[in-house]
Amino acid sequence: MSDSDDSWDIPEEGTFARVDSEAIAAAEAKAAAEERARAKREADARKDAEAKAAEAKAREEEREERDSEPLILVDITALDPSVHNKHDKNAVNDVDKASKWRRTIEADFRKYSSDATLVANGTVRACSRGVYLPALQQLREDVPGHYWVAVFPPASS
Repeated sequence: MSDSDDSWDIPEEGTFARVDSEAIAAAEAKAAAEERARAKREADARKDAEAKAAEAKAREEEREERDSEPLILVDITALDPSVHNKHDKNAVNDVDKASKWRRTIEADFRKYSSDATLVANGTVRACSRGVYLPALQQLREDVPGHYWVAVFPPASS
């Protein structure tokens, strides 16, 4: 178009540019294939993320269930004064006796965990698996010389 008038520059009649329709169709097919591949990758990534999230949720639920399982913390020294940890709060002077006490209490878990006298005087304290380690450490700090142990209920057969 020229600046001076409103006439259009029209190419001579009969001049056509050849269009390669096969190349256009191939490019469109390639673009469509790439789009399908991208969509599949995104769907696979979403599926993987959902599977990982489901696994994480299942692990979390399993951990929460396990952490809520009951156990008791027992002052073995209150039951048998010859078993103590006067020299090291995380050790015991008589390993065999302490182990025997643990096995005895575990075998009779219900009796010890529901014994009102032992619970009332603090020899047996209810706890859960999720918080027993810090509670056990605190008891060993608060009651020096006494050997505290965590006793789990016997495994169900």
